Amino acid sequence: MFSRYSVTFEFDSRPPLTHRGIVSASQVDTCMRLATKKARSALKPQGWSSVVCVLLDRSDKEPQS
Repeated sequence: MFSRYSVTFEFDSRPPLTHRGIVSASQVDTCMRLATKKARSALKPQGWSSVVCVLLDRSDKEPQS
């Protein structure tokens, strides 16, 4: 399964940082883990207070960006 995702790191005194992309896995929990890992690698957030991960859709074919 392919899923488009959006991961947002929120901070107490700074604007949020958001990363979007596509992950592929057979289980939803694996999609969530991979999406969060990709966002962490891309943004390298420090001192975040909360994280929001949203799977925007699910498809058997790779979604168009």
